[in-house]
Amino acid sequence: MKFYFISFLFFSIFLIPNVLAHCPLCTAATGAAVTITRWYGLDDSIVGVFVGGMIVASGLWFNNLAKKFNKGKGYLPFQSGIFLLLSFILTIITFYFADLLGSNNMFKIFGIDRILFGSIIGIIASFAAFKLHDMLRIFNRNRNYFPYQSILVLLLTLTISSSVLYLVM
Repeated sequence: MKFYFISFLFFSIFLIPNVLAHCPLCTAATGAAVTITRWYGLDDSIVGVFVGGMIVASGLWFNNLAKKFNKGKGYLPFQSGIFLLLSFILTIITFYFADLLGSNNMFKIFGIDRILFGSIIGIIASFAAFKLHDMLRIFNRNRNYFPYQSILVLLLTLTISSSVLYLVM
């Protein structure tokens, strides 16, 4: 039994080709996360920051998928922007129908739903993380300073943004 488990791990880690690690079900998982974090009393704007990161990741994932099917070219002008906007709209619509938006005045800040406010902060933080990653690569002669630099910079930026919101809210 142990042999099969170790063999499975070996094949899973070393022999499987690249996978697409982001799926459209993230919106449903994020909705569940918002529900759970509300139950624990965590502010929606903090979760919204990571929702914003998920929105950007989903939009860029769909853009890369479309480019893959079109031999590296975009189908439309401003294709990545269109996919980002579509990802944002579909996430917000899903949250609205899941009754996570617009239902209660206690979940608002500056007249905007807290999760929507946090999502906008998360989208801005994600783009700032991409710019920071690009700057770091320029300073290091177009190489990363460490493995998975772009992902770690993104997670660090989102974590700092949510921490600031936690301290301010």
